[in-house]
Amino acid sequence: MSRSRTVTGQKVDDEAGQIAENNLAGMLHHGRSFSGNERSVCFLNTTADPAAGGRFANISALSGLDFPDDGRALALVDWDHDGDQDLWISNRNAPRLRLMRNDAPAGNNFLSLRLEGNGTSTNRDAIGARVEVRGQWSEAEGQKSIKSLRAGEGFLSQSSKSLHFGLGESDAIEKVVVHWPDGEIEEFTDIEAGRRYRLVQGSGTANAVPLASRKLALASSHQQPPAASQQARLPMVELLTVPPLPYHSLQGQPHLLPAGKGGILLVNLWASWCAPCVQELNEFAERHGELQARGISIAALSVEALKGDRAEATKAARFAADRNFPFTTGFATEQLITDLQLLHDVRLSLHQTLPLPSSVLIDETGRLAMIYKGPVTVDQLLADVDHAKKNRPERWVAAAPFEGTSLSHPRVLRRAVDWGATLRILFGYEMKHSGRLETAATQYAEVLKTHPNLAETHYDHGHLLQRLHRFEEAIASYTEAIQLKPDFVEAHNNLGNVVEQRKDFAGAMRHYRNALRINSAEPVTHYNIGNVLLKMNQSEQAAAYYQEALGLNPDFPQAHYNLGNVLMNLNRHAEAAKHYRETIRLRPDHAAAHNNLGGALRSTGQPEDALPYYHEAIRLNPKFAQAHYNLGSTLEDLGRYDEAKPHFQEAYRLNPRLRPAP
Repeated sequence: MSRSRTVTGQKVDDEAGQIAENNLAGMLHHGRSFSGNERSVCFLNTTADPAAGGRFANISALSGLDFPDDGRALALVDWDHDGDQDLWISNRNAPRLRLMRNDAPAGNNFLSLRLEGNGTSTNRDAIGARVEVRGQWSEAEGQKSIKSLRAGEGFLSQSSKSLHFGLGESDAIEKVVVHWPDGEIEEFTDIEAGRRYRLVQGSGTANAVPLASRKLALASSHQQPPAASQQARLPMVELLTVPPLPYHSLQGQPHLLPAGKGGILLVNLWASWCAPCVQELNEFAERHGELQARGISIAALSVEALKGDRAEATKAARFAADRNFPFTTGFATEQLITDLQLLHDVRLSLHQTLPLPSSVLIDETGRLAMIYKGPVTVDQLLADVDHAKKNRPERWVAAAPFEGTSLSHPRVLRRAVDWGATLRILFGYEMKHSGRLETAATQYAEVLKTHPNLAETHYDHGHLLQRLHRFEEAIASYTEAIQLKPDFVEAHNNLGNVVEQRKDFAGAMRHYRNALRINSAEPVTHYNIGNVLLKMNQSEQAAAYYQEALGLNPDFPQAHYNLGNVLMNLNRHAEAAKHYRETIRLRPDHAAAHNNLGGALRSTGQPEDALPYYHEAIRLNPKFAQAHYNLGSTLEDLGRYDEAKPHFQEAYRLNPRLRPAP
């Protein structure tokens, strides 16, 4: 038995928080910001100026920080090592990152300090330290500037851990006093203005650090996001394998699109009443030869049959037939539309209905390369035909929605790989729950090529392979999950399941015992051991393990059912009836439990009481031959032969083996 992993016993507050998080995610998925408009602004604290009335002044335009960006974080750092602090700004929308380099005239002095704790009584980063820089900043003597080292500097922000002190025109520093987080106070002298120092706890010596130039140069660029529009070209960075896409011909026959059959395929959605659609189809027809020469086939599918409107469907079929398009035409199915919409939603984390027209470009191996929302020109298709052949960094750059500068940094590129794996897992999850197991298994296999150390993904892949009866591959996946995570109880259990399906009961028992050693309180493991013992004809031992499973989880319907079956075999009919009743309480649609409860009641001399349960079993499953036979036999025992006869006849019709020998 496979078991999905769920979290139980959460507090009400946790559940409420999860609901709130889900609601927020839902709003973001539908294109809404946290507030709707979070323009970047800059305010000046004017409390020192009596004329300002103690209010903050909006100096956004003056400071250069007046952006329409949906700002998220602001971090301070001396990026160019010139002695003043620059700003990094990240945004939820484009541009995702801005560097505001401080190019103000350098007329003042500074001091930069990097602290290092001892790593025992004080954390290595010295978070929580308070630093005093003492000197002469004005005509007054003995002044000091104080800063504390914090782990964060604002919403979603983490500034540099170097403490930056502005000294004005002064270059006289008396000393630096550090109040370490463990309470130790340490003084550092021989410190000069205009330099950077590393202060190590307990050393008493300030180590000067040279101001090295940045190895990563940043070119200035102007990033102009495109104007809001329903039309968009969406290049894929992660090339998701599309599921089989069903459609109907204009005559109504079902077909599958030839995605992944060696050629590039453009799937186009249109309607005869959509003027941009008609214009787009006409261009496809006029320049069909150019498309063919580049290996691009077109499947133009009308959406007019989706609502079951025969008149609209007839109109669309006549429209396509009259024009005799030189490419495949037909009708989109609900399944095809659902899958294309899902690919769009997963790719963008944005749930917006695809407009008409819309198209997707699928490469030679069946992977999604492009999504076009709105009309696409033939020139654009020809320019995009080789997008899937680019390497990942090239696809990353090509996916940017506007001109600008890309950070070709290993961490950035690694993040692209990680995000691609996340997309595949999300898409695989959706495919699994919609019954497209082969497509889901493909997604997980692709994830494991780039992220081979994900134990949970190996487990999920193994579960899919098990359901596809690809048992050898499933064993390999579960084994890999266990190697990465030896205490993975579910993987041990499911590995036992696969081995058990191969009739290797001793091997299955070994894996279940491993799971039991890790967690003896897991009811599924006791249940699985009971199943193996039952197949090995050890009924008494099997019953004990089923009882143990129910002691850990009294609401385990399958354990109640199997224990009932064991007790029936042991002629403990009254006890069996109790467990069948529990099964029905937990699973009222369990036809076999109703049938078996009827058998238990009949065996305890209660044939009349058995009749309703046989009837319910048949209602739940009209093709349940054994239930028909058992009902006929019980009615016969009660002398109700006319009522029994049709149930015997139905049982024999459904299963001729039930017919008694002549």
